[in-house]
Amino acid sequence: MQKNNYIDILKYAMNMERKAGEFYKMYMDKVEEDSNKEIFKQLAEMEDEHYEILEKQLKKVEQDGLFAEFDIKSIGKAEDIFKTNERDIKSIDFSKAVLDLPILRMAYGMESDFADFYSKAAEKAEDPNAKKLLETLADWEIVHRDSFNEEIKLATEHSWFSNSFAPF
Repeated sequence: MQKNNYIDILKYAMNMERKAGEFYKMYMDKVEEDSNKEIFKQLAEMEDEHYEILEKQLKKVEQDGLFAEFDIKSIGKAEDIFKTNERDIKSIDFSKAVLDLPILRMAYGMESDFADFYSKAAEKAEDPNAKKLLETLADWEIVHRDSFNEEIKLATEHSWFSNSFAPF
């Protein structure tokens, strides 16, 4: 893969991360359930961190055509900020969580697209540092996507049960 391809990938990824941060900041005040507000706040911060990582790499690639070594430990890990299994399910207001479903579905779609983009870019990357960075970002986005899927499932099923409805 050539330098210009890496530059294009990084610029596109930076735009995606910026837009994701804006999305989470905008919808942080629109979601109803408090735990979703906190999730969106943390995701907005995380997307800003992703942007900064990509921006540093872009400068390095523009300068000498190579990616800097990427140390995942230096920036922490993509912790599952949802922690569905760890939080007290009884404290979730599912009547509000159900109202958040359209927004959660949009976030799921966005994270899914990001995971696909980073995975495909990593497959084509020849630079080992680029491959490692892109695979790490893909892994993080997969965690976010899967967590949104669990949130959506949890709110949907609770809504069914509270309304004495079970389609399956």
